[in-house]
Amino acid sequence: MYCFFRLLAIVLILSCANNFALACPFCRPVKTTFTEDINAADVAVLGELVDRPKRPDSSEGELPAADIIDSYKTKFRIKKIYKGDKRVRTGDEIVAIYTGDAPVGAQCLLRGIGKEDLQWAPPVPLGQRAQAYVEQVLKLPASGADRLIFFENYLEDKDPVLQGDAFDEFARADYQALKDIRDEIDHERLLTWIKNPDVTPSNRRLYFTMLSVCGKPQDLEFLQEMIVSGDERQLKGLDSLISCYLTLAGAAGIDLIEDEFLRGGVFWDPEYVHTYAAIMAIRFQGQEEDTIPRDRLVAALRIVLDRPELADLVIPDLARWKDWASMDRLVQMFKDAGEKSSWVRVPIVNFLRACPLPQAKEQLGELAEIDPDAVRRATTFFPFATGRRGNKSEANPSTEQKKEK
Repeated sequence: MYCFFRLLAIVLILSCANNFALACPFCRPVKTTFTEDINAADVAVLGELVDRPKRPDSSEGELPAADIIDSYKTKFRIKKIYKGDKRVRTGDEIVAIYTGDAPVGAQCLLRGIGKEDLQWAPPVPLGQRAQAYVEQVLKLPASGADRLIFFENYLEDKDPVLQGDAFDEFARADYQALKDIRDEIDHERLLTWIKNPDVTPSNRRLYFTMLSVCGKPQDLEFLQEMIVSGDERQLKGLDSLISCYLTLAGAAGIDLIEDEFLRGGVFWDPEYVHTYAAIMAIRFQGQEEDTIPRDRLVAALRIVLDRPELADLVIPDLARWKDWASMDRLVQMFKDAGEKSSWVRVPIVNFLRACPLPQAKEQLGELAEIDPDAVRRATTFFPFATGRRGNKSEANPSTEQKKEK
């Protein structure tokens, strides 16, 4: 039952996924941006902290909850209105719950929500640079190249609040917008950021994605050195690193990725996380780029079928890209799967369900006699053989089943 609900959650999440390509498909936003927070509020103001009660002393023993709440009720005077209506005016004093330690005189962003009485969200302290930043952000176009060009200059800002907001703006932008600013990206500064050992994995992924749209031929040697280094510090953000390399190298670069991360070795196989990163990069190349022919990408993913414990990671991609030539091999893999590798059977069933060839239906009938439960699970969690835009559903319960074994 536990497994059932985990699988159901995966299906629901994936079914609600956005259809557009993000500027950094390998990045995940950390939090909402200033723009999103202000747009979601009914009013947004800059307030000066003018008074707050004395905080309770924990040594005095347990206090009533109401007293604790009252001790955080902080008074602010509105200095500037970013977004408002008749309920707020410059000079008005408001009370908001504030648990931070900013001193009296500190300037904070306050956001109010409510059709009648305003409820104030937790105040966000803003220094002078942050105030100027917010005011500039509010003047930017809602989307497009000019917006990203502004945020590029803050991606490694010394103020973590501004740095984080700029990153989240990039993480939410669409991929085409990133391509639109390729000529505006500071190439040398970008390389410096990538080489910085202290840069976060998320930011490094973004920088590799940016390099993929503005990179130069001479960058290939630099990327190759990182790929073959075996140094985990150099391989940080590997999925984006591989995608950047493939975008710049084209089909000529895929042999290196196959040998380093996909193909099993004589004494040991590539690490799971490295293989998974390579699959993610190849998947992106097939969906969002046209640098490498689709059949060459398919050939790379077929290599993973030689590692049965990981085959379920690529079978949905082979179906999405209509690699029906792999049908016989997958059917045999289904038949050979034992109790410890039965997770591969559900994606194989879905592959056959997506295949339009008449022999696929015949094979489904035969496999249903071997493992009717696998066919039932596939049709239960994936009622349609294909996902949005005619693509094979990406939801893959096999990985979760593998964890439950």
